[in-house]
Amino acid sequence: MNQVKQNYQRAASAAKHSILRHPTRTMAEILRSCAERAEAYASPDVYGSGELIEQFEARIAKLLGKPAAVFLPSGTLAQPLALRIHAEQRGRKGIALHPTSHLVLHEQDGYQQLWGLQGQQVGQADSVLTADDLAAVNDPSQLAALLLELPMREIGGQLPSWDDLQAQVQWARKNNIAVHLDGARLWQCEHYYQRSFAEVCALFDSVYVSLYKDLGGIASAILAGSTEFVAQARVWSRRAGGNLISMYPYVLAAEQGLEENLSVMPKVAAFAQKLAPLLASIPGVKANPQQPQAAMFHLHIEAKEAELIEAVARHAEQESVLVLPLPRAQQNGCCICEIPLGRNALQQPAQFWYEHLRACLATIIKAN
Repeated sequence: MNQVKQNYQRAASAAKHSILRHPTRTMAEILRSCAERAEAYASPDVYGSGELIEQFEARIAKLLGKPAAVFLPSGTLAQPLALRIHAEQRGRKGIALHPTSHLVLHEQDGYQQLWGLQGQQVGQADSVLTADDLAAVNDPSQLAALLLELPMREIGGQLPSWDDLQAQVQWARKNNIAVHLDGARLWQCEHYYQRSFAEVCALFDSVYVSLYKDLGGIASAILAGSTEFVAQARVWSRRAGGNLISMYPYVLAAEQGLEENLSVMPKVAAFAQKLAPLLASIPGVKANPQQPQAAMFHLHIEAKEAELIEAVARHAEQESVLVLPLPRAQQNGCCICEIPLGRNALQQPAQFWYEHLRACLATIIKAN
């Protein structure tokens, strides 16, 4: 399987067209671009201080409608850090979160093992969290914070309705529970809610956003909230080793990604609503959700993993078109492929991607 995936990676890198995310640059191109942007600043940031990083933090705080923000190297630091602050403020250790939360699935239980928090999973793994799920929580008095992910990556970018989201927040407020937003992909939500980022974030006590997933930065994150909250976050960042001496390459790359990619996200989300049903009309393919709510969705494809990867690599080699990422999971005889859209997909009409995916899958779908 390793060789199969290596062949895929080579073919994917060489493909002229890709359905995934935004146009890529080489490491050298990224660094050259950052160097050009750096000419506007006299000196680098030093332990979180300096014109570049402070201006960027203020810019994102304003965008999210929060009084303050702090630049951090990763979301894996930002989120448990935020939850720890809420826990200390309330004298509780409990955290309510969905079974598919990134903290549960992808962080080696760090929020509990390192940060001393206690998770309580709420809701069903294959469904969006609802206010009814929260109403069924036995003892809310043990909870310091409720973590909500918008959109929910593991179920194809699904989102609660605006009314239900408000009801979830009201439940938390009633029980003196802080509300934290896992906004790793928040930039995709504007189209569905038809509200500004600030309007969405007004529901939350603290907000984390990624600066690389949809924006195309190198790495890093922003944690935003009240002035007092962010002051405490800076202390915890220092304690946890997140206050690096300088982070200007990450800031510069994030700044460029914000300018290049943020404004296109509503158009990408609208394109997803057209593209997903079209791709799901191919035999052996289903979309989750059937009607995308964000700028992403999952495809469930009736194929064996190795055969699917080989078919996608072969199509990329022959047609110079990459139609799928590597499968991220297998379920009920299907490979699950996550389709995160960006400027790449918009370069071609939906029919183009339909025709190429259908051609790619034709032989293996028949074989299965």
